[in-house]
Formats: sequence, structure tokens, C-alpha cells
Amino acid sequence: MGRLDWKWIAIGVLIMVALNIAAGFVLALTLGPQLPEAASMDELALSGGQIALIAILNVLAFLIGGFIVGVKSAGRTVIEPGISAAIAVLIGLLMSGNFTLGNLLVGGLVPFVSGIAGGWLGERRQGNA
Repeated sequence: MGRLDWKWIAIGVLIMVALNIAAGFVLALTLGPQLPEAASMDELALSGGQIALIAILNVLAFLIGGFIVGVKSAGRTVIEPGISAAIAVLIGLLMSGNFTLGNLLVGGLVPFVSGIAGGWLGERRQGNA
């Protein structure tokens, strides 16, 4: 395994944060009118379908971000998108005030795997996998 390409990790973080913001807008437009008024996020009750939509968009954001990094980067960058995803999750947790090591480990696992899968798919598309 070669050295990590920190440039592509940083680019990946920017891409994944942007894709997550875009996914948030899609969710707000899609689910906003359906959600009852809640005084706080703790009182918000989501249906199984709404939770599934949130999970799918979340996974897709990191998968697509990893794919973009895998396709655009020179050389073989598969682990970098996973690291980018974990850093993007860290940023989100810090910004929301929900950072704990447990939240990072639990909340970052699926995005990390999605980022790696996207990077691998991007490398395959590029012909490097």
C-alpha cells in the first residue's frame, strides 16, 4: 500500500460535506411538509420509510463522493475516500454539538465503508482497480 494522498482526502472531505448539505436540502424539500411540528429534535417521530430515505441519501452521498475521488484522482486512491467520509462525519458531529468518540465510531462506520466502496468503484471506472 502506498502513502496516503492528503490532497485527495481534503478534496474528498469538501465533496462529501457538499453532497451531505445537498442531501439535507433534498430531505427538507421531501420530508419537510410531511413532518409534524416538534419543539425539538428529540420529539420528532419519523416513520420507517422516512428513516430509510434518510439512510439511503446518507449512504449515497458518501458513495458518490468516494466515486468522484476515485475517478478524478491520479493513481490508486481507495482508502482516501473512506478517511474523507470519516472526517466529514467528524465535522458534522462537531458542528451539531453531538461529538463523542462513540458517535464518531458508530456514525462514521457506514460512511467510511461507503466512501471506500465509492473509491473502489471510481478506480474501477478509471481502470486502476
